[in-house]
Amino acid sequence: MTAHNNLRWASLLVEECVRQGVTTFYAAPGSRSTPLVMAAARHPSVRLFMHVDERATAFSALGYARATGRPAAWITTSGTALANGFPAIVEASLEAVPMLLLTADRPPELRDTDANQTIRQDHLFGSHVRWFLDIPTPSDDIPPGWLLSTVDEAVWRARTGPVHLNCMYRKPLVPEPADVPPRHDWWMGEDVLSDDASWNRWVSGSQPFCRSLQSLSCDDAALEAIADRIMAASRPCAVFGRLRGEAQEIREAACAFLTRYGAVGVADIGSQLRLGMGDDLLLPSMDALLYGDAQGHLEPDLILHFGATPVSRRLQEWAPGAERIVVDHRLQRIDPQHRGGWRLEWDAVAVLKDLAAHSNGHPGSDGSPWLSSWNPVRQAVKAWLEEDLGETLTEQRTAFELTRRIPATCAFVVASSNSVRHADQFAAMDGHAVPVSANRGASGIDGTLATAAGFADGSGRRPVVLIGDLALQHDLTSLALCADRAGVVVVINNDGGGIFSYLPIRDHTDLFEPWFGTPHGQHFAAAARQFSMGYEQPGTLQEFRSALDRAFEGETPVLIEVTTDRSANLTEQRRLLHALHMRTHRDA
Repeated sequence: MTAHNNLRWASLLVEECVRQGVTTFYAAPGSRSTPLVMAAARHPSVRLFMHVDERATAFSALGYARATGRPAAWITTSGTALANGFPAIVEASLEAVPMLLLTADRPPELRDTDANQTIRQDHLFGSHVRWFLDIPTPSDDIPPGWLLSTVDEAVWRARTGPVHLNCMYRKPLVPEPADVPPRHDWWMGEDVLSDDASWNRWVSGSQPFCRSLQSLSCDDAALEAIADRIMAASRPCAVFGRLRGEAQEIREAACAFLTRYGAVGVADIGSQLRLGMGDDLLLPSMDALLYGDAQGHLEPDLILHFGATPVSRRLQEWAPGAERIVVDHRLQRIDPQHRGGWRLEWDAVAVLKDLAAHSNGHPGSDGSPWLSSWNPVRQAVKAWLEEDLGETLTEQRTAFELTRRIPATCAFVVASSNSVRHADQFAAMDGHAVPVSANRGASGIDGTLATAAGFADGSGRRPVVLIGDLALQHDLTSLALCADRAGVVVVINNDGGGIFSYLPIRDHTDLFEPWFGTPHGQHFAAAARQFSMGYEQPGTLQEFRSALDRAFEGETPVLIEVTTDRSANLTEQRRLLHALHMRTHRDA
């Protein structure tokens, strides 16, 4: 009965996941996880993606949830397989990204016995998961309602971050082929009915065993108080950090809020607002704008911060005297500068909509001297992007050209380190509005390509990735995932860790190159061939533009390698930031 019960429990677990809306599963090969993989593979409503690397499948699950707001299930076998998912789980925890971890384990009698591939998987991820539970080895002595309600609780708790169900199985793991029923729902039918009315209703129906509801509506009294505070401010500013949700909905909510309150808007690259938004309501390139001494007369007296902390450290430190109101769905302090103020633990997009509805009687943006004072700055930034980037293929120009040319049918994923900073500083204002994802919770360079694959699965769009050479090396096997999804990967190869050239360690010349610059001397043409991707290595700006046009006009995966020099990049970065500083101070 052991093999029969293993598959039965795994099938019940997968069925309940599907009834709760979890229909996408990511897995890697393994033995102990066989019952879970079999159950997922045989379910007609499940999309199961397999890849050799557990770290990549975990990041793919993360990317999927970023795109959809719903958890994917991550299946692993026992042992070190779990540990490979830790970076993605940390990222999901910090960003409150839904994630359901279904890990297979040896039975409890093998723990702490030196049994092969047996580690202590209980509470392995510590405080980085919202809930942990050992699922015992399947047994007829445990009512199936317990398993179903446990899955329901796990999916419910996973809406705010990763949840870990550790599923123990004894051998034999699955029945012989002749003993496996042909249908995934083999538990249905009169013969499985019992005296348990709840179980009978579940067997006979299609609804989850337990159902939970969540209200996203905001407290009217608190909203009224916040709206009054905004209307009392003379220089309100909305900072849009990383926001989750459908991009068009976010844009409409942000536009309505800014227009009705007369607030100036600043958007992070991960806010879903930067690309294709234009410059009518938002100030682009704010991190670059704040380089040097910011203009004091343009500092806000009230900052409303929606979503997670933005990439820009300068933006985080801006306007220390302003009152702050932070709105985010996570149960987490969002105050790295320790400024205090208001804290609203609500869905940021819902609050934007509700605040706009509470703005009756506010003068709005018409004739606002506060908004008018930003017009010269806005025009200076626009001229800077159009005129000062030059005609050389630099890292900054690469970010600008890529964000200008990404088609509306794609999704943009940007790696940490210099990639996300250049995208945040130099994103074009006249491109298409596309969904954007960046792993900024822990800001690791690992798993970027795998995240892009999951983001593509969730959004139903072709992935476009901007990534550095070290980040690509770190996730090289995930080129297979991008190739499967016809991805366009643009890698900046400056032969090492370019971000370190921006830091004081660069002045320690005896240490910098071997221990921080970490030159590797590699290119990626062979990697592109290995994973059946097209390859281009443009040397000029026009060649890069043509390579992008060919990639986006085609339907096959392409890796475009832009070779730069770290020292020259630092010089160019300083030149551009100084040029914008001079424009804004001259034109203000």
